Amino acid sequence: MKQHAKPHNDEIDALWEQALKFHKLSHDDEAQKLYEKLLTIQPHAHAYYNLGTIFQKQEKLEEAIEMYEKAIALQLNHANVYYNLGVILKTQNRFEEAATFYEKAIALSPDHANAYTNLGNIRKEQNRLEEAMALYEKAIALNPNNTNAHLNKSLILLAKGDLLEGFALYEKRRPVRSFSKPAWTGAESLEGKTLLIYSEQGFGDTIQFCRYIEMVAKLGCTVIFEVAKPLLPLMRQLRGVSCFVEKGEALPPFDLHCSLLSLPFAFQTTLESIPSKERYLTADPQKVADWQKVLNGTKPKVGLVWSGSETNKGDVYRSIFLETLLASLPKGFEYICLQKEVRQSDHTALENSPIRFLGESLHDFSDTAAVCSLMDLVVSVDTSVAHLAAALGKKTVVLLPFAPDWRWLLERNDSPWYPTIQLLRQETMDDWERVLQKLSQILLNFEKQ
Repeated sequence: MKQHAKPHNDEIDALWEQALKFHKLSHDDEAQKLYEKLLTIQPHAHAYYNLGTIFQKQEKLEEAIEMYEKAIALQLNHANVYYNLGVILKTQNRFEEAATFYEKAIALSPDHANAYTNLGNIRKEQNRLEEAMALYEKAIALNPNNTNAHLNKSLILLAKGDLLEGFALYEKRRPVRSFSKPAWTGAESLEGKTLLIYSEQGFGDTIQFCRYIEMVAKLGCTVIFEVAKPLLPLMRQLRGVSCFVEKGEALPPFDLHCSLLSLPFAFQTTLESIPSKERYLTADPQKVADWQKVLNGTKPKVGLVWSGSETNKGDVYRSIFLETLLASLPKGFEYICLQKEVRQSDHTALENSPIRFLGESLHDFSDTAAVCSLMDLVVSVDTSVAHLAAALGKKTVVLLPFAPDWRWLLERNDSPWYPTIQLLRQETMDDWERVLQKLSQILLNFEKQ
């Protein structure tokens, strides 16, 4: 969001220079007052634009849009005004409008690498993967250090099943952690060494990729595994770990380190070599026994997850309103909510439904694992619970959006990562109706078994 050069107007020169000085120093409040005073004297495209950048930085997005549109109306024909509009509209899920502005930015500035990347991101979310790939490659050609373009290109390769090249390119993501010790890439001997493995991203990622730790330990090393607190009790039963550390606590000495999500690259994983067991996690037997006493009904039990964390950037596509889901749940089952939290918008539907809500009784993932283990079937949108249920070897149905996360690949209803998973995919964006019709049929057939 660059500021433009001084306008050629002697009457407002001093005011402009003072505003621009404050702007460059990030004294936004002072700059805003001066731009607004300037605009009472005369409309000026550059002042509107710079005021728009301040509003955008403050996340006053409607005000920013208004300023940019006024700048364009005054013939400010600069790539960044269109690029910034594209950024805002993308956050509002106004994909095609955002794409149009990115295309205008590229037409005005053919070397605008970020515009190619962001346009590629839109095409990726629309599942137009070949277009997205071409845009990322153009962005990389313009700027070989464009991490975002490299990362998103890797995700397309992974979604298409090219795990070898995809995981290799995924290594270009920015390092999450910085250590004085070297990283392990898979090439260095681990015999007699101590390796720190740390969970890098979300809970679902940790559950999916912890399967590699036993393979690491077989290379002759001592494994330290750093993991987030809610997952720690569940992870303690993993084979191959010599020492667990809660994330944020002091680390013991180690020789090398590796992110959990770099292990597939280190082991040169392909579709054929995915370490895929029907079950590689188990629930605490005592917790299973305790929950058995709580969940002692005679009907088949179905665990449900219909929404994930609202902070996830793709949550608007993966989550379902409970009211929408309820119509697809036939009678004859005991439905158990596997979500610890339920959104305010779902409270009324939950209260009026037959779904049993366990809430704060699910203290951490070891409790959720115990409840999952007692289910006859788990139905989940793309959240960590889907990974947990499948890692426990439970029959799991995952409801996927039109442009799913890379790990579910494309156009298949099974997963090479989890033998017990069945995937139900949206055929068009935001259309859950057909997915839920298929789910209803699965449940009816399941009841007959």
